[in-house]
Amino acid sequence: MPDWTTHVIAGWLTGKAIKRDVTIVVVGSLLPDVFKIQLLFDFLKIDTHGFFDPLHTPIGTILVALLISLLFEMHKLAFFLLLVGASTHYFLDFFLIHVSDGIRLFFPLSWKGYQIHAISSGNYWVTIIAILAIIFYFLFKKFSHA
Repeated sequence: MPDWTTHVIAGWLTGKAIKRDVTIVVVGSLLPDVFKIQLLFDFLKIDTHGFFDPLHTPIGTILVALLISLLFEMHKLAFFLLLVGASTHYFLDFFLIHVSDGIRLFFPLSWKGYQIHAISSGNYWVTIIAILAIIFYFLFKKFSHA
């Protein structure tokens, strides 16, 4: 189940692999889930799905990344790194069996969702593998400098 832990680890490992600002890549890996702010509005009985649902689409993520990147001095690099992180998120989510039809790749042209149907959202093996990957990374780094 690519949960936030898995998305953070994937973003962190990707940031380390490309040897860039890991923090920005990790933030990018969580960007597609910014739409979950609607849970607060759901609790308050305010329907915001029409506004927030498009944020969990590639075009929505690109727009959010563009806005966030403007906060950085090197906004083009920040935008690129946010998108690299977001791409790890979508890559992992693509394998899930989604209740809501999958990733809407072509929004706003189409609301059709795409998914591979490989991993149940209740399956924690992806998270366990991600945690093991980060442990092996730290062990490799520790012993390669010894």
